[in-house]
Amino acid sequence: MTAPLKTVRRRFAEHVCAVADTDWPELIAAFSAVPRERFVGPGPWTTFGAGLQREVTPDSDPRRLYNNVLIALDEAKGLNNGQPSFWAALFDRLRPRPGERTIHVGAGGGYYTAILAGLVGRMGRVIAMEYEPELAAAAAKALADRPNVEVLAGDAHALVEGPADVIVASCGFDDLPVAWVGALADGGRLMLPLTAASQLPGIGAGAVLLVTRRGPAFEAAFVSGTMIYHDKAGRSETAGARLAQAFGFSPGAAWSPPKIASLRLGGMPDETCWLAGESWWLSTAPNP
Repeated sequence: MTAPLKTVRRRFAEHVCAVADTDWPELIAAFSAVPRERFVGPGPWTTFGAGLQREVTPDSDPRRLYNNVLIALDEAKGLNNGQPSFWAALFDRLRPRPGERTIHVGAGGGYYTAILAGLVGRMGRVIAMEYEPELAAAAAKALADRPNVEVLAGDAHALVEGPADVIVASCGFDDLPVAWVGALADGGRLMLPLTAASQLPGIGAGAVLLVTRRGPAFEAAFVSGTMIYHDKAGRSETAGARLAQAFGFSPGAAWSPPKIASLRLGGMPDETCWLAGESWWLSTAPNP
């Protein structure tokens, strides 16, 4: 007998959170409650599993989607729904809390926006931003029954406004949006992938940066390696080359995210500087 979708979603949620090494009950509940099929278009669906092995589901049964795989949103542009265990691990580090104001950049079809909305609850708010107009329209439709979510279409560099408790990006940047750091409330967290160009067109390789505001100071750490599609605005060859040099990628060599401890705004970078941009730098030392 085929298991009810509610049961399938719960097993899926428990599995992806176990793979992400988290037993956070609220996160499991959020993954359990969101119907993934609502956010990925009509089936059959193209999925990418281990080693980016491409498969097409044999039918449109939504149970096919409850595996720890990527689901193509626009295969020609390399846009996908994201691997659930990857985002479960990141959300576990980010820990959105009930009542928080959250901004989701690169919302795609809105699936992880819906999970964020579940985590911040009815008293919280999620502003979802998506550059691709077709995806933004699809996300707005899929999220229309969630009164604590607003979807905006366009360039997040111009759209993000504070104060924000959480800002999380689902696309890769080669420079730090300093204005977003300034938009954080005290205790606020900014999580975004910093990525240089890879061998895959439109896809960057790098690490996910987590910045936490502590009054006037900012803690910083890389929490995961990543390969993710580029932010659609604001990238430059100069910033990408600077970031690639800092990461020190070497073909065929093992790699892990660098160890950093703080983000500094302004001032002259010192010998602890790992990477510097315009008016910001990442330090390997904690804040003084």
